[in-house]
Amino acid sequence: MKSGWVDSEAQAAIDRYARNGIAPDLALRVYTTRLLGRDPKLVLHGGGNTSVKTTMSDLLGEKVAVLCVKGSGSDMATVEPADLPAVR
Repeated sequence: MKSGWVDSEAQAAIDRYARNGIAPDLALRVYTTRLLGRDPKLVLHGGGNTSVKTTMSDLLGEKVAVLCVKGSGSDMATVEPADLPAVR
């Protein structure tokens, strides 16, 4: 597998999603998921799962540890942060 990582593209993803309040670690997971999803040798029909451990604020504003998981039903090549819902 050849790495498709490009530092400037990774930073652009962080910057783009930060405008919507998305943390850098989730933005980078979206970026890396898209890298995997665009390679048909690695995934079939956009399938596959990715995840990232992070922290988010709960309804009371408290920081809590969560796992954001990309599940079935969304294409890895076009995934967005909303496609990785957080679970505690």
